[in-house]
Amino acid sequence: MNFLNFMEVEKNHQGTINVSSTYESRTRNVESSVVARGDLWRVEASQGSSTSGNENSSLFLVQLGPVLFVRDSTLLLPVHLSKQHLLWYGYDRKRGMHSLCPAVWSKHRRWLLMSMICLKPLACSFMDLQFPNGQINYVAGEGVSTSAFLPLCGGLLQAQGQYPGELKFSFSCKNKYGTCIVPMMHLPDKSFSFGVTQALAWKRSGLMYRPTVQLSVCPTFGGSSPGLQAEITHSLKEVLSVICGCTVARHSSAYASLALGRSKWNGNVGSSGLVFKVETPLGNTVRPSFSVQLNSGIEF
Repeated sequence: MNFLNFMEVEKNHQGTINVSSTYESRTRNVESSVVARGDLWRVEASQGSSTSGNENSSLFLVQLGPVLFVRDSTLLLPVHLSKQHLLWYGYDRKRGMHSLCPAVWSKHRRWLLMSMICLKPLACSFMDLQFPNGQINYVAGEGVSTSAFLPLCGGLLQAQGQYPGELKFSFSCKNKYGTCIVPMMHLPDKSFSFGVTQALAWKRSGLMYRPTVQLSVCPTFGGSSPGLQAEITHSLKEVLSVICGCTVARHSSAYASLALGRSKWNGNVGSSGLVFKVETPLGNTVRPSFSVQLNSGIEF
């Protein structure tokens, strides 16, 4: 079971407080976090533990203007501040490591470059480049991750992935009947997916029409997990939707989801909501599982 309780408090647009907690029955993980932020300050604390093992993780962060404290060991202190250049000095007390963290962006804010350079030994441990058509991120020990897109022939060509890891190329286009077609190539898995999404019914919402019944089918050929995924989504109202689907692959399963109020399936509309999902394997080797997500929001 997955249980999420979310609370938000806002007062005169001066600050917010978010509290969340999650329990996952499959892995028996318990996670909780508190985030409080204002115009010039931010405090974050999170705690994660596993009831089936001894794994515990925690994070504590305090930001006062441009000064940042992470846990009890890391300090980021501004050295140079200007309209297009920023430079922080970083110190990790546990590792005894000194670093410089520059940030540079263009005059019209069309691209941004941030990095962290360790002084002894001299090495780049982090770099992030953001530009209008995507983002490239590098983390020492984890590799390079990228997300880029380019308008092409009335559609959108996208590249997403991580090196070392999986790279995904996709091209999405929509015809005059509202059919969205997305061919996709996965490397190095060498698999090809062909997704088709068709809106079956439309409803006027404000100045636009939005699909109320939508069918999507995505077969995958080759690779390590070929199969088929089919899903139908029915939005009864803007705050209520029902999703039913089936996945036929290495671990075949069927699932159904009911979303009421604020949720990622309903565009985060409403002040409170409930999401209930049931999933069962097509083969009777594993028990069916379900998850419940509760959201509540308070503004004043």
